[in-house]
Amino acid sequence: MARGNNPFVGSIVALPTPFRGGSIDEVALVQDIDFHIENGTQGLVIGGSTGEAASLSKGERHVLWSRAIAAVDGRVPVLLGVGAPSTSATLELARAAVSEGADGLLAVTPYYTVPDARGQSAHFSALAEAHAHTPILLYNVPSRTGCDMQATTAHKLADRHKNIMGIKECTRSIPRIQSLMGNPNLAVYAGDDLALFDFMRAGAQGAITVTGNLLPRETAELIGLVSINPNNKRVEILEKLLAPVIAALSLSPNPIPIKAALEMARGYPGELRLPLLEAEPALKDRIHAAITSHVNLQLA
Repeated sequence: MARGNNPFVGSIVALPTPFRGGSIDEVALVQDIDFHIENGTQGLVIGGSTGEAASLSKGERHVLWSRAIAAVDGRVPVLLGVGAPSTSATLELARAAVSEGADGLLAVTPYYTVPDARGQSAHFSALAEAHAHTPILLYNVPSRTGCDMQATTAHKLADRHKNIMGIKECTRSIPRIQSLMGNPNLAVYAGDDLALFDFMRAGAQGAITVTGNLLPRETAELIGLVSINPNNKRVEILEKLLAPVIAALSLSPNPIPIKAALEMARGYPGELRLPLLEAEPALKDRIHAAITSHVNLQLA
């Protein structure tokens, strides 16, 4: 369920940020965006966790956001990541993102500061009130932030603020998934690909996915089919195709595996920023095996 004016639905891919020689590779970024739009991706996240946002300077965020918005050119909705440990820093990022032309803001719970439910409510209320005409998606990823937003807090925020459209939820708990569902003011998005099938079968609006970087068509098709008819035979086939790839891409902190996979599959720049290092040989072997398995299953 979701508010009728929510532009974010289906397969929304969290893009990595391409680096070459320590700088953002703007050519690779534009090529990647075109690739996704041509292959059925229905929305993009720029400068989120997958995009190594915490390693970007303010100037680099500006370059990344403005170049991405220009390249998309209104063809799909774009969420810009505005997470920060403090409310003031989040509001500063949000102002910049809105000025760049964001279709919506993806706002993670404040990391390191770890506010309780009252602090979370105050934080997101401040953001919603400052940008009352901009859609906002809450982003709960306690494994990264140490801050876990409970379903009751998310529901209250969505009911209180019309522009808080939904939540990207990165836990795998079935009870948590179920507790988020059923509110017409709160769209729910799978935020952990390992729980993608569970979220979609429970009625999620879509997924903000990493696997979609590598297999955009299959990911978008699966999400679309499950939302219409989870018993469709094609759903079972797609799950079988995607499962080994999802598993391999979850073996190391994101975006280490996905950048390795994209480099193997289509020459995407695999460079990361410290403190992240490229995938070790054993992980690359696992990823290569998963990609090969996917191709073999497709041909079978």
